[in-house]
Amino acid sequence: MNYIKSQKSELRKQLLAQRALVPPEERERMSEKICQRAISLAGFRLAGTILLYAPKEIEVNVYPIAEAAWAQGKAVAFPRCHKSDSGFSYMTYHIVEDRSQLKKGTFGIMEPDEDAPLYDPATDRRGSICFAPAIAFDKHGYRLGYGGGYYDRYFNGYTGSIVGVIFSDFVFDALPHGKYDIRAGILITEKGVTMTVED
Repeated sequence: MNYIKSQKSELRKQLLAQRALVPPEERERMSEKICQRAISLAGFRLAGTILLYAPKEIEVNVYPIAEAAWAQGKAVAFPRCHKSDSGFSYMTYHIVEDRSQLKKGTFGIMEPDEDAPLYDPATDRRGSICFAPAIAFDKHGYRLGYGGGYYDRYFNGYTGSIVGVIFSDFVFDALPHGKYDIRAGILITEKGVTMTVED
């Protein structure tokens, strides 16, 4: 396990440096294509709740997905990160009605207020789809995150569809992963939509 953590840590450094070199206008162009593909997914059309993330500068800008979801009367939820008194980190999703309800929070990322309505997958009767960020994905759907474990813990109890959104240069044949890592079932890049394959 320590070997896997070491591998992931080294990859993070390399790939974050690589991502930072992508020109902003190129990131935005690719993000637009990714969002168009996401909105055309059957899973998006059928879901009543769309789980997104507030993008960092180097991530896929998924705000157009939120705008499309709101326009179609869907619920849209964004994550909020927490740390318990014992130091345990975890994440919850909260429903917001527009981007003005997101405020700068943990790690400088935009988050819903803590009193925003909580999204509870256990009571969801409309179905949901989660568009997940990452530094990189592999073709099996495993993600290389930022190392906090927030998404891994959340996905452990999540039963909806998980879709990875990523620029195509950051999809690899295989990434280091642990046996409890949760896979995305679909990957969307600016080049297309692919189903992931079991390893």
